Amino acid sequence: MNDFEIITLMHTYCRPANSPAEARFIDRFLKPLGVTKDKFGNHFIKIGENPIVLWSSHTDTVHTRDGIQALDYDGKYLKLPDDSQSSCLGADCTAGIWVMTEMIKAKVPGLYVFHAAEEIGCIGSRAIAEQAPEFLAGIKAAVAFDRWGLDSVITHQGTRTASDAFGESMMAQLPARFKLDPTGLVTDTKQYRTIVPECTNISVGYFDHHKTTERLDVEHLIELRDHMVKFDVSKLVIERDPNIIPLKTEAPVFAPAPRRRPAFSSLAAFRSLLATDIADLVWTYPRLVAQFLEEEMGVSFDELEHYIQHGEMPGLLFDDEDEDEDVGEQPVRRRA
Repeated sequence: MNDFEIITLMHTYCRPANSPAEARFIDRFLKPLGVTKDKFGNHFIKIGENPIVLWSSHTDTVHTRDGIQALDYDGKYLKLPDDSQSSCLGADCTAGIWVMTEMIKAKVPGLYVFHAAEEIGCIGSRAIAEQAPEFLAGIKAAVAFDRWGLDSVITHQGTRTASDAFGESMMAQLPARFKLDPTGLVTDTKQYRTIVPECTNISVGYFDHHKTTERLDVEHLIELRDHMVKFDVSKLVIERDPNIIPLKTEAPVFAPAPRRRPAFSSLAAFRSLLATDIADLVWTYPRLVAQFLEEEMGVSFDELEHYIQHGEMPGLLFDDEDEDEDVGEQPVRRRA
Protein backbone atom coordinates (compact mmCIF):
# COMPACT_ATOMS: atom_id res chain seq x y z
CA MET A 1 0.00 0.00 0.00
CA ASN A 2 1.13 3.57 -0.62
CA ASP A 3 1.26 6.33 1.99
CA PHE A 4 -2.27 7.56 1.33
CA GLU A 5 -3.76 4.08 1.52
CA ILE A 6 -2.07 3.29 4.83
CA ILE A 7 -3.02 6.66 6.35
CA THR A 8 -6.61 6.13 5.25
CA LEU A 9 -6.78 2.56 6.53
CA MET A 10 -5.50 3.63 9.95
CA HIS A 11 -8.22 6.27 10.15
CA THR A 12 -11.03 3.76 9.59
CA TYR A 13 -10.55 2.46 13.15
CA CYS A 14 -12.75 4.10 15.81
CA ARG A 15 -10.78 3.53 19.00
CA PRO A 16 -12.17 4.62 22.37
CA ALA A 17 -9.70 3.84 25.14
CA ASN A 18 -9.47 0.11 25.92
CA SER A 19 -11.87 -0.82 23.13
CA PRO A 20 -11.65 -3.92 20.90
CA ALA A 21 -10.95 -1.72 17.86
CA GLU A 22 -8.01 -0.12 19.65
CA ALA A 23 -6.60 -3.59 20.36
CA ARG A 24 -7.05 -4.63 16.73
CA PHE A 25 -5.39 -1.42 15.55
CA ILE A 26 -2.38 -2.11 17.78
CA ASP A 27 -2.20 -5.71 16.54
CA ARG A 28 -2.27 -4.62 12.93
CA PHE A 29 -0.05 -1.55 12.86
CA LEU A 30 2.20 -1.57 15.95
CA LYS A 31 2.96 -5.14 16.97
CA PRO A 32 4.63 -5.97 13.61
CA LEU A 33 7.15 -3.22 14.44
CA GLY A 34 8.22 -5.08 17.59
CA VAL A 35 6.62 -2.91 20.27
CA THR A 36 6.40 -4.04 23.89
CA LYS A 37 3.40 -3.42 26.14
CA ASP A 38 4.02 -2.14 29.67
CA LYS A 39 1.85 -2.73 32.72
CA PHE A 40 0.03 0.58 32.17
CA GLY A 41 -1.16 -0.27 28.67
CA ASN A 42 1.42 1.81 26.80
CA HIS A 43 3.34 0.31 23.88
CA PHE A 44 6.95 1.22 23.26
CA ILE A 45 10.07 0.40 21.28
CA LYS A 46 13.63 1.68 21.55
CA ILE A 47 15.64 2.50 18.43
CA GLY A 48 19.38 2.93 19.02
CA GLU A 49 21.44 2.80 22.19
CA ASN A 50 20.75 5.24 25.04
CA PRO A 51 18.14 7.38 23.24
CA ILE A 52 17.75 10.97 24.43
CA VAL A 53 14.39 11.71 22.74
CA LEU A 54 11.01 10.20 23.57
CA TRP A 55 8.69 10.31 20.55
CA SER A 56 5.04 10.26 21.60
CA SER A 57 1.51 9.66 20.33
CA HIS A 58 -1.53 7.86 21.75
CA THR A 59 -3.55 4.89 20.54
CA ASP A 60 -7.02 5.96 21.70
CA THR A 61 -9.40 8.39 20.01
CA VAL A 62 -12.48 10.26 21.25
CA HIS A 63 -14.90 8.21 19.17
CA THR A 64 -18.05 7.59 21.16
CA ARG A 65 -18.38 4.05 19.85
CA ASP A 66 -15.95 1.27 18.97
CA GLY A 67 -15.87 0.12 15.34
CA ILE A 68 -15.08 1.04 11.73
CA GLN A 69 -15.96 4.15 9.76
CA ALA A 70 -16.10 5.09 6.08
CA LEU A 71 -14.05 8.11 4.94
CA ASP A 72 -14.09 10.83 2.32
CA TYR A 73 -11.16 12.53 0.54
CA ASP A 74 -11.60 15.75 -1.41
CA GLY A 75 -8.09 15.97 -2.83
CA LYS A 76 -6.70 17.82 0.19
CA TYR A 77 -8.48 16.71 3.35
CA LEU A 78 -9.29 13.28 4.69
CA LYS A 79 -12.60 13.58 6.55
CA LEU A 80 -15.93 11.96 7.31
CA PRO A 81 -18.58 11.72 4.58
CA ASP A 82 -21.47 14.15 4.92
CA ASP A 83 -23.82 11.30 5.83
CA SER A 84 -21.49 9.73 8.43
CA GLN A 85 -22.84 8.85 11.85
CA SER A 86 -19.35 8.75 13.34
CA SER A 87 -18.43 11.30 16.02
CA CYS A 88 -15.00 12.33 14.69
CA LEU A 89 -12.28 11.46 12.18
CA GLY A 90 -9.74 10.42 14.82
CA ALA A 91 -6.69 12.10 13.27
CA ASP A 92 -6.00 12.99 16.90
CA CYS A 93 -3.86 10.93 17.31
CA THR A 94 -3.86 8.56 14.31
CA ALA A 95 -1.87 11.05 12.25
CA GLY A 96 0.86 11.15 14.88
CA ILE A 97 0.96 7.36 15.09
CA TRP A 98 1.57 7.11 11.34
CA VAL A 99 4.51 9.55 11.52
CA MET A 100 6.06 7.54 14.35
CA THR A 101 5.67 4.21 12.54
CA GLU A 102 7.46 5.73 9.57
CA MET A 103 10.28 6.99 11.81
CA ILE A 104 10.65 3.54 13.37
CA LYS A 105 10.95 1.97 9.93
CA ALA A 106 13.60 4.58 9.05
CA LYS A 107 15.40 3.75 12.32
CA VAL A 108 15.46 7.32 13.62
CA PRO A 109 16.95 7.01 17.15
CA GLY A 110 14.57 7.41 20.05
CA LEU A 111 12.30 5.86 22.64
CA TYR A 112 8.94 5.55 20.87
CA VAL A 113 5.92 5.48 23.17
CA PHE A 114 2.37 4.94 21.97
CA HIS A 115 0.53 6.05 25.09
CA ALA A 116 -2.69 4.54 26.38
CA ALA A 117 -5.82 6.47 27.31
CA GLU A 118 -4.60 10.01 26.60
CA GLU A 119 -8.10 11.17 25.73
CA ILE A 120 -9.51 10.25 29.12
CA GLY A 121 -6.86 11.92 31.23
CA CYS A 122 -3.36 11.03 29.98
CA ILE A 123 -3.65 7.80 31.95
CA GLY A 124 -0.71 5.96 30.41
CA SER A 125 1.77 8.82 30.49
CA ARG A 126 0.71 9.89 33.96
CA ALA A 127 1.32 6.35 35.21
CA ILE A 128 4.85 6.37 33.79
CA ALA A 129 5.62 9.76 35.35
CA GLU A 130 4.21 8.87 38.75
CA GLN A 131 4.95 5.15 39.08
CA ALA A 132 7.87 4.40 36.76
CA PRO A 133 9.95 7.56 36.28
CA GLU A 134 13.04 5.39 35.79
CA PHE A 135 11.62 4.55 32.36
CA LEU A 136 12.58 8.11 31.37
CA ALA A 137 16.21 7.85 32.49
CA GLY A 138 18.47 9.59 30.01
CA ILE A 139 15.62 11.22 28.11
CA LYS A 140 16.30 14.90 27.41
CA ALA A 141 13.31 15.71 25.20
CA ALA A 142 9.75 14.39 24.86
CA VAL A 143 8.11 15.21 21.53
CA ALA A 144 4.41 14.51 20.92
CA PHE A 145 2.89 14.35 17.45
CA ASP A 146 -0.52 15.39 18.74
CA ARG A 147 -1.15 19.03 17.82
CA TRP A 148 -3.71 20.51 15.46
CA GLY A 149 -2.73 22.88 12.65
CA LEU A 150 0.23 23.12 10.32
CA ASP A 151 2.94 25.12 12.06
CA SER A 152 3.18 24.71 15.84
CA VAL A 153 6.18 23.77 17.92
CA ILE A 154 4.68 24.04 21.40
CA THR A 155 6.70 25.72 24.15
CA HIS A 156 3.95 25.97 26.78
CA GLN A 157 1.29 23.49 27.86
CA GLY A 158 -0.55 25.75 30.26
CA THR A 159 2.89 26.53 31.67
CA ARG A 160 6.31 26.45 30.02
CA THR A 161 7.38 22.93 29.12
CA ALA A 162 10.06 23.60 26.49
CA SER A 163 12.66 26.30 25.99
CA ASP A 164 12.62 28.60 22.98
CA ALA A 165 16.14 27.41 22.12
CA PHE A 166 14.92 23.83 21.96
CA GLY A 167 11.90 24.80 19.91
CA GLU A 168 14.07 26.66 17.42
CA SER A 169 16.37 23.64 17.08
CA MET A 170 13.28 21.54 16.29
CA MET A 171 12.07 24.11 13.76
CA ALA A 172 15.40 23.99 11.93
CA GLN A 173 14.61 20.42 10.83
CA LEU A 174 10.90 20.89 10.08
CA PRO A 175 9.09 22.51 7.13
CA ALA A 176 9.82 26.25 7.02
CA ARG A 177 6.30 27.29 8.10
CA PHE A 178 6.73 25.91 11.64
CA LYS A 179 7.07 28.45 14.47
CA LEU A 180 7.15 28.60 18.24
CA ASP A 181 3.69 28.39 19.79
CA PRO A 182 3.04 29.11 23.51
CA THR A 183 -0.68 28.21 23.40
CA GLY A 184 -0.64 24.48 24.06
CA LEU A 185 -2.68 22.99 26.90
CA VAL A 186 -2.35 19.29 27.67
CA THR A 187 -0.96 16.20 25.99
CA ASP A 188 1.06 13.23 27.19
CA THR A 189 4.41 15.01 27.13
CA LYS A 190 3.17 17.54 29.69
CA GLN A 191 3.11 14.74 32.24
CA TYR A 192 6.90 14.50 31.97
CA ARG A 193 7.65 18.20 32.50
CA THR A 194 9.18 17.76 35.97
CA ILE A 195 11.38 14.87 34.80
CA VAL A 196 12.32 15.60 31.18
CA PRO A 197 13.94 18.97 30.33
CA GLU A 198 12.19 19.66 27.01
CA CYS A 199 8.55 18.64 26.45
CA THR A 200 6.79 19.75 23.28
CA ASN A 201 3.98 18.98 20.83
CA ILE A 202 4.14 19.23 17.01
CA SER A 203 1.39 20.04 14.48
CA VAL A 204 0.43 17.03 12.37
CA GLY A 205 -2.18 18.68 10.17
CA TYR A 206 -5.61 18.02 11.63
CA PHE A 207 -8.31 20.62 12.30
CA ASP A 208 -11.57 20.63 14.28
CA HIS A 209 -10.35 17.73 16.39
CA HIS A 210 -12.93 15.78 18.38
CA LYS A 211 -15.73 17.00 16.07
CA THR A 212 -17.68 15.54 13.18
CA THR A 213 -16.04 18.22 10.99
CA GLU A 214 -12.52 17.04 11.87
CA ARG A 215 -10.28 16.86 8.81
CA LEU A 216 -6.66 15.98 8.07
CA ASP A 217 -4.35 17.73 5.62
CA VAL A 218 -2.71 14.63 4.14
CA GLU A 219 -0.10 16.57 2.18
CA HIS A 220 1.12 18.26 5.37
CA LEU A 221 1.33 14.93 7.18
CA ILE A 222 3.39 13.32 4.43
CA GLU A 223 5.68 16.36 4.22
CA LEU A 224 6.20 16.21 7.99
CA ARG A 225 7.06 12.52 7.68
CA ASP A 226 9.61 13.32 4.98
CA HIS A 227 11.41 15.64 7.41
CA MET A 228 11.12 13.41 10.47
CA VAL A 229 12.62 10.29 8.85
CA LYS A 230 15.80 12.34 8.34
CA PHE A 231 15.75 13.97 11.79
CA ASP A 232 19.12 14.37 13.52
CA VAL A 233 18.57 14.30 17.30
CA SER A 234 22.17 15.38 17.91
CA LYS A 235 21.26 18.88 16.67
CA LEU A 236 18.66 19.49 19.39
CA VAL A 237 19.44 22.17 21.97
CA ILE A 238 18.55 21.18 25.54
CA GLU A 239 18.22 24.22 27.81
CA ARG A 240 15.24 24.00 30.16
CA ASP A 241 15.76 22.77 33.74
CA PRO A 242 12.82 20.52 34.74
CA ASN A 243 13.64 21.03 38.42
CA ILE A 244 12.70 24.71 38.25
CA ILE A 245 8.94 24.72 38.69
CA PRO A 246 7.10 27.90 37.60
CA LEU A 247 5.26 29.75 40.31
CA LYS A 248 1.61 28.76 40.62
CA THR A 249 0.72 32.40 40.04
CA GLU A 250 2.22 32.25 36.55
CA ALA A 251 -0.64 32.92 34.14
CA PRO A 252 -1.29 30.09 31.67
CA VAL A 253 -1.30 30.92 27.98
CA PHE A 254 -4.53 30.31 26.10
CA ALA A 255 -5.43 30.70 22.44
CA PRO A 256 -6.50 32.42 20.39
CA ALA A 257 -6.89 35.86 21.94
CA PRO A 258 -6.13 37.30 25.40
CA ARG A 259 -9.45 39.13 25.44
CA ARG A 260 -11.22 35.76 25.54
CA ARG A 261 -9.43 34.75 28.71
CA PRO A 262 -11.66 35.15 31.77
CA ALA A 263 -10.52 37.48 34.53
CA PHE A 264 -9.03 35.88 37.62
CA SER A 265 -10.45 37.77 40.56
CA SER A 266 -8.88 37.64 44.00
CA LEU A 267 -11.92 35.65 45.14
CA ALA A 268 -11.44 33.14 42.32
CA ALA A 269 -7.76 32.83 43.13
CA PHE A 270 -8.65 32.16 46.77
CA ARG A 271 -11.23 29.54 45.76
CA SER A 272 -8.74 27.80 43.49
CA LEU A 273 -6.42 27.31 46.45
CA LEU A 274 -9.25 25.46 48.21
CA ALA A 275 -10.21 23.35 45.18
CA THR A 276 -10.07 19.60 45.78
CA ASP A 277 -11.76 18.24 42.64
CA ILE A 278 -12.87 19.18 39.13
CA ALA A 279 -16.28 20.34 40.35
CA ASP A 280 -14.57 22.99 42.48
CA LEU A 281 -12.61 24.26 39.48
CA VAL A 282 -15.73 24.32 37.28
CA TRP A 283 -17.53 26.37 39.92
CA THR A 284 -14.59 28.76 40.26
CA TYR A 285 -13.77 29.18 36.55
CA PRO A 286 -16.92 28.27 34.58
CA ARG A 287 -16.10 30.26 31.45
CA LEU A 288 -12.53 29.00 31.28
CA VAL A 289 -13.75 25.41 31.60
CA ALA A 290 -16.34 26.05 28.88
CA GLN A 291 -13.63 27.47 26.60
CA PHE A 292 -11.45 24.42 27.21
CA LEU A 293 -14.31 21.99 26.49
CA GLU A 294 -15.34 23.76 23.30
CA GLU A 295 -12.06 24.87 21.76
CA GLU A 296 -9.57 22.26 22.95
CA MET A 297 -11.71 19.18 23.53
CA GLY A 298 -14.15 19.82 20.67
CA VAL A 299 -17.31 19.31 22.75
CA SER A 300 -20.30 21.05 21.18
CA PHE A 301 -23.28 22.52 23.03
CA ASP A 302 -25.56 19.81 21.62
CA GLU A 303 -23.19 17.01 22.68
CA LEU A 304 -22.87 18.33 26.22
CA GLU A 305 -26.62 18.86 26.52
CA HIS A 306 -27.23 15.33 25.23
CA TYR A 307 -24.80 13.92 27.79
CA ILE A 308 -26.43 15.85 30.65
CA GLN A 309 -29.90 14.65 29.65
CA HIS A 310 -29.08 11.06 28.67
CA GLY A 311 -25.85 10.18 30.45
CA GLU A 312 -24.06 9.26 27.23
CA MET A 313 -22.54 10.87 24.17
CA PRO A 314 -24.18 10.45 20.73
CA GLY A 315 -23.23 7.10 19.17
CA LEU A 316 -21.59 5.82 15.99
CA LEU A 317 -23.24 4.21 13.01
CA PHE A 318 -20.53 1.53 12.78
CA ASP A 319 -19.80 -0.81 15.67
CA ASP A 320 -18.40 -4.27 16.23
CA GLU A 321 -21.70 -5.97 15.44
CA ASP A 322 -21.72 -4.46 11.95
CA GLU A 323 -18.01 -4.82 11.21
CA ASP A 324 -16.67 -6.95 8.35
CA GLU A 325 -13.89 -9.39 9.14
CA ASP A 326 -11.48 -7.44 6.91
CA VAL A 327 -11.44 -3.94 8.35
CA GLY A 328 -9.34 -2.72 5.45
CA GLU A 329 -12.21 -2.81 2.95
CA GLN A 330 -14.11 0.28 4.07
CA PRO A 331 -14.80 2.67 1.19
CA VAL A 332 -12.98 5.95 0.68
CA ARG A 333 -14.87 8.38 -1.48
CA ARG A 334 -12.67 10.53 -3.70
CA ARG A 335 -13.95 13.75 -5.16
CA ALA A 336 -12.73 15.24 -8.39
